[in-house]
Amino acid sequence: MPRKVLADELTTVAGIASTVVAHAGSYGIDLEPICKALDIDPASFQDLTARISLDRLCRLLEACALLSDDEAFGVTCGRRFQAGSTGPFGYGLMSAPSGLDFVRFIDAHMEYVTNTSYSHLTFDDTGATMTWTFAPIIVKRDQYVDLSLAVLLQRARDLFGNVAEQLELHLERPKPRNLQPFRELLTRRLTFGHRMNQIQFPNSFLDRQNPRADGRLHHLMDMQCRALKPETATADADFLAQIRHYLLLHISEPDVSLEQLAPFFGLSERTFQRRLADQGTNLADLRDSIRKEVSFNLLTGSDLPISEICYRLGYSAPSAFTRSVSRWYGLTPSGLRDRKSA
Repeated sequence: MPRKVLADELTTVAGIASTVVAHAGSYGIDLEPICKALDIDPASFQDLTARISLDRLCRLLEACALLSDDEAFGVTCGRRFQAGSTGPFGYGLMSAPSGLDFVRFIDAHMEYVTNTSYSHLTFDDTGATMTWTFAPIIVKRDQYVDLSLAVLLQRARDLFGNVAEQLELHLERPKPRNLQPFRELLTRRLTFGHRMNQIQFPNSFLDRQNPRADGRLHHLMDMQCRALKPETATADADFLAQIRHYLLLHISEPDVSLEQLAPFFGLSERTFQRRLADQGTNLADLRDSIRKEVSFNLLTGSDLPISEICYRLGYSAPSAFTRSVSRWYGLTPSGLRDRKSA
């Protein structure tokens, strides 16, 4: 059984994968041995409140895309998805009174649905824009994003009709060879190869009323998502785990300072420093240890270019990254990768 790793701290609702087993079976793929190797229980996919490792689910979906030789595996998997399979989040979307409520619900509960390293909703005269990405340790997430968006946009069409076709998508994933399923199941207004994922909702969508709205249910699902959101404990025993989790999500930022972190945890800079010192560490050492572990995972467990790993870890130049790897492992980044593959 695989040991728990740093990436397992990042989770997603298991119900998003409720159709993966059946969809894989349509290609003749038996997921049981793959799930066993990834330490995933497929039964959890049918649990409305269960959470699973985001990294392991991403790996499962990427394996399915590879074995099926279908880069649209994730997006076509969304065709089989039954409304409500993500539990309170799904029912909250379905009961939203308007397009604006639909968008605000996504923004409010993005962290409940899936751990992201960055998620931001903005408004201007033309509508709303949501931008998001994941921690760099989640190496290949294209199929997961495809599946999630296929499900989300199907709900938007169910509730608001053709106005959903006016949404625009800008995705991190490379441009697929066959655009047809993406245009059919997502939107015709999409581009690829961006640094972050982004979806734009025009005012015509935000103003649209949901004929199936249920304000009371929407409010109850909002409360339940808040109650089920993975909590960040405040006890001293969990303090380092909180900081490590924060740093893991924000490791690609060039600089994470005490000035930035202390208010996030409701502490003064002096108190924040003292609590770290009481546990025999400091912010720089914690960040260095996260970078060390993530660099090893990415160099030995992925085929990402070294320059991309350098960017994901927040280094300003490859030379600085090389110095760090040499200090940690006594090898250059390429030397560490070559030794692991030998």
